[in-house]
Amino acid sequence: MKTTEKILDILGKPINFDILLASLLTSLALLATNFLPEKYLVRFHLEKFLNDYNPYILMVFFVSLFLIIIHFGSKKRKEKKDKAFNKYLIEQQDKLFEDEDAREILAQLYRCHPRASKLPMQNQKVLLLEQYLVPCQ
Repeated sequence: MKTTEKILDILGKPINFDILLASLLTSLALLATNFLPEKYLVRFHLEKFLNDYNPYILMVFFVSLFLIIIHFGSKKRKEKKDKAFNKYLIEQQDKLFEDEDAREILAQLYRCHPRASKLPMQNQKVLLLEQYLVPCQ
């Protein structure tokens, strides 16, 4: 399971996507030369190359095509996770801002805005505010 996630993370990088796309388009162009008339293949000296390497070109084409499809599928799944997390984070922030103790801490931070404010490090509300991306110190 973790190996699959690592492979998808590696393939999800933009530079790796560009390499996959380049290999897909190159192999597609080489496969398209199979449909040229024989006289053009002889003129471009491609008949021996295509006879020798056509199975490899076909394999590169399908592998890169499937990896690009997987890349887009994993990207959509990641976007769904991010949306769900953002929704959860906003809900938790709203619940925390409705709390009276947290409001007092936020008011104190607002009054001392440019300067740092000393807050108890072990206070649960201060820790929650920091956890939900409100810088307290």
